[in-house]
Amino acid sequence: MKLMLRGLLASMVAAACTHALAVPTCTVATGATLSFGAVVALASTGNVTTNSGGSFWVNCTSDVIAAPSLYSATPRALTSGGNSLAFALSAVAPGGAELPTASPGAPLGITRNGTNQTVTLHGRIYSSNFRSLPAGAYASSIALTLEY
Repeated sequence: MKLMLRGLLASMVAAACTHALAVPTCTVATGATLSFGAVVALASTGNVTTNSGGSFWVNCTSDVIAAPSLYSATPRALTSGGNSLAFALSAVAPGGAELPTASPGAPLGITRNGTNQTVTLHGRIYSSNFRSLPAGAYASSIALTLEY
């Protein structure tokens, strides 16, 4: 009787090991830079947009079912000393729909096949926000949340 139970137990363990499931995974590259460059605040200056250097990659395995989406709850303000300069972000296009600040995020529309897919963030500073600010180097860091 003990021999039969050992054989049955060994069969159950072997069966459990052959049906292991892969965990759906998305990986994100870090350290992308979105630069607005030098801005001269004149009355005739229009809104400043950029997508230069704002690209990073997302890599999702094929077993990721839901379309990955992106949002950022980080306040969108560049700072210099005590001065603050608001900006907008879009994952769609320059001046496009604002990146959400909470879930659900903006759908990324990327292929989920285990290869790096490029995602570009676009930024916009409205001229009405920077005309009254003193000159300076304004900077900020944001955290993005990828849902899948």
